[in-house]
Amino acid sequence: MLPNLLTALRLLALPFLVWAVLADAGWTALALFLGAGLTDVLDGWVARRFGLTSAFGAMFDLLADRMLTLVSLGALMAAGAFPGAWIAVPLVLIGRNLVVAGLQQALPGQDFNYPPIEHPKIALNFLGVGLLLAPVGAQSAGLWMLVASAALSIVTMALYARRAAPGFQFNPAPRARAGS
Repeated sequence: MLPNLLTALRLLALPFLVWAVLADAGWTALALFLGAGLTDVLDGWVARRFGLTSAFGAMFDLLADRMLTLVSLGALMAAGAFPGAWIAVPLVLIGRNLVVAGLQQALPGQDFNYPPIEHPKIALNFLGVGLLLAPVGAQSAGLWMLVASAALSIVTMALYARRAAPGFQFNPAPRARAGS
């Protein structure tokens, strides 16, 4: 299926993205990152437009999205794009992805539809990473966009945790009484 091929291309681009970031090839890194983002838009559009949606495709797309976030932020951290306390920003963004993925895994079938706040969070994340990759002196703006994305990430993580909380009801087994 074409949507899954587009998603696979996004994953295949990731090692090249890491190389470009670490080699300080800013325009190449930016082109790879934007190309990966374009495949994300296209795979969803093609899948919906031509009725090519599947459970596998949805999972594969989500995996590729998370990998793009983890790999791009990880490469930027390795390249020193987050000096000093700024390192907290990508750690929050990565941690949020892991927590939400864990909730989805632990509670299959729960309502994990995106809250509306996800869209600006994703946009800020994408723009922030893009500005950090671009060799045009916009790193400060990129960092602040990622700060805003991290703040929204904390809010979305709390929303997902709140939705998931009923699935984590603790019902301890009755204790055996001594001498029984």
